[in-house]
Amino acid sequence: MNPETISLPTLPVLALKNTVLFPHLFVPLSAGRPSSVAAIEAALANEEKTLVLVAQRDASVEQPASDDLYTVGTRGVIKKVNRTEGGLELLVQGVERVALVRFEQTDPYLQARVRPLPLPDDSDTELEALHRATLDLAARALELTQPRTPFNIAQLAEQAQDPLRLAYLLGSMIGLDVEKEQALLEAPTRLEALRLLYGALSHEVHVLELRHKIASKAQDDMSQQQREYLLRRQLQAIQEELGEKEPEKAEAEELRKRLAEADLPDEVRKEAERELRRLERLPAAAPDFQVIRAYLDLILELPWRKHTDAVIDLAHARQVLDEDHYGLDEIKERILEHLAVLKLNPKANAPILCLVGPPGVGKTSLGRSIARALGRKFERMSLGGMHDEAELRGHRRTYIGAMPGRVLQALRRAGVNNPLVMLDEVDKLGRDFRGDPAAALLEILDPAQNDTFRDNYLDLPFDLSKVFFITKGNAIMIGCRRTRNPRQGSSHHAPRHQLHPLQHPRPEARPVGDAPTRAGPRVVPAQRARTGRVLDP
Repeated sequence: MNPETISLPTLPVLALKNTVLFPHLFVPLSAGRPSSVAAIEAALANEEKTLVLVAQRDASVEQPASDDLYTVGTRGVIKKVNRTEGGLELLVQGVERVALVRFEQTDPYLQARVRPLPLPDDSDTELEALHRATLDLAARALELTQPRTPFNIAQLAEQAQDPLRLAYLLGSMIGLDVEKEQALLEAPTRLEALRLLYGALSHEVHVLELRHKIASKAQDDMSQQQREYLLRRQLQAIQEELGEKEPEKAEAEELRKRLAEADLPDEVRKEAERELRRLERLPAAAPDFQVIRAYLDLILELPWRKHTDAVIDLAHARQVLDEDHYGLDEIKERILEHLAVLKLNPKANAPILCLVGPPGVGKTSLGRSIARALGRKFERMSLGGMHDEAELRGHRRTYIGAMPGRVLQALRRAGVNNPLVMLDEVDKLGRDFRGDPAAALLEILDPAQNDTFRDNYLDLPFDLSKVFFITKGNAIMIGCRRTRNPRQGSSHHAPRHQLHPLQHPRPEARPVGDAPTRAGPRVVPAQRARTGRVLDP
């Protein structure tokens, strides 16, 4: 080994696949091979963090030897390193060209003595002309590659005033193969480098122009039928954007989209799809069109499986009741006992709370407090003076002006299937030739029946067992003209002296702020859902 070779620096060698690093340019790399990781670690160990990056002749070789690498590479500086599970990710900046003179080490990584190759600095008129021609050709290539993204070639020329640096920059941008990039790196003069780049750009522009010509010709050869189809589709899209689509088809498509997104039971979805197919076949002027439309809206708006996450926390419930109401200790204790039973056995057929007391003593506000304590939505419906059981069960769709029952309407407003529903004035239910609302209310409140409640309008089973029902009235009805014992399944007539309402004693009034003092309500367990008929005191 001659003294000149001994004086050359020895650097780790990193083999590159399918890419070449040019001087003055940055390149992100990912290293996973053990030899590559070892070479990078060795470079990081020295202060300058330099290494030699050389392209492989064959990218399929996993363990390249000295004969598998080109003899000219680039000395680079590691600017950033990120360690990952699969290896290392780094950013390297090229510094100068170097020639590999002698390999000093092959295991665990390649290490070689390198000799710097200064960049050529030749200059003449031909070089200037070729420089300008290359810029024009690069602008044409970028225009064909990215027609919608204008690229200012003047800025590129200003950033790379040196013709050789411009050649390196454009060579890395147009995606040359490794052989052409290596030839560009090894070019002995600027003129030779620009000639190589100009030839590659000319080929790239020719290919892009042919591709553009083929695409334009294929578009021009489109048949008249395809043109009409395309124009109709465009017209349809424009009408949709302007809202000028046929109302019937627009409504049907909107309903089908909502039906596909809705979370419905299988039986309900099957019935809704059948009704939607009927709607699509009907004209807008048909009498059944709006009936089916309203029916589908009800199905899609009912909370079949949507619920709130209600958690029974007795301490929180007590705190809410105390915050909202002063006194009423016995009523609060009875409510907390009821909630405690539900918490211990959520699936039990627990009695239904019935709040009894004169108007204005806080029955409705107690219901709101219970709903807030349980984290449920609150809905209230008045039963006073109700004579028609269709108000609860709904009307059949064959009738003009048919509507769903008020229970389903309350759930529709609540938006969840487990709200707290307060049935107000349950002691004022009426009864006449149109039916007995109390009998319909029994089906709604009975835990053994309400899990498959069928509204006459909906005519599909809806689960009411998750609803927290609270009834309230102004007086306890000791008897009625005709009652039914659910345990024995027999009916009997109550004596006439039991038909009057029992006025319970008023508890001692306690002030609530500046409000007038009133007596509190009385909590009565409405066992077996007696409602307005017989309420067990």
